[in-house]
Amino acid sequence: MIKLFYSGTYKVRHELINKENVLEMLKDDIRSKIVGNVKDTVYASNGVVINKNKNVMYIGGFYYEKQDENKSVCENVVSEELKQIDKCDLVVANLTKYSAIASITEIIYAAFKRKKIVIFCDPKITSYEIEGEYWFPILACKQLNKNIEVKFVNNEKEIINYINELKEE
Repeated sequence: MIKLFYSGTYKVRHELINKENVLEMLKDDIRSKIVGNVKDTVYASNGVVINKNKNVMYIGGFYYEKQDENKSVCENVVSEELKQIDKCDLVVANLTKYSAIASITEIIYAAFKRKKIVIFCDPKITSYEIEGEYWFPILACKQLNKNIEVKFVNNEKEIINYINELKEE
């Protein structure tokens, strides 16, 4: 079974989400579409098999990570998501939006850990030109880890389809 860690920005800004509205606010997020329901992507677990591909277990990231009372919320998110990357077989990074700073950090960490990484980019945002977004961290990761693939896509449905078609090697 492929253990998948998904990285990407949320459609809804964090300050608009609270414990009362989180399921409603994130029901259309790509993570919910990948897994097949919102609840299994919002609340941390040890993983869930995705509905449309029984070869794939979603193991992170989650909106609400397990909380260690000795850490701040932010410290905890970093700690938990790095642990999830350590446990995964594949990191899928969605860089189709601007300002995916956490995602950049996650792919750099995964590159150092020699994880298989598939990076999805929007050709209108990312190019291998100085004025393009994300070219530097992508090329730096590729120097660290040869097991990185970059795919240019037009919409999130292409990312979901890619995940739904994954098979164990």
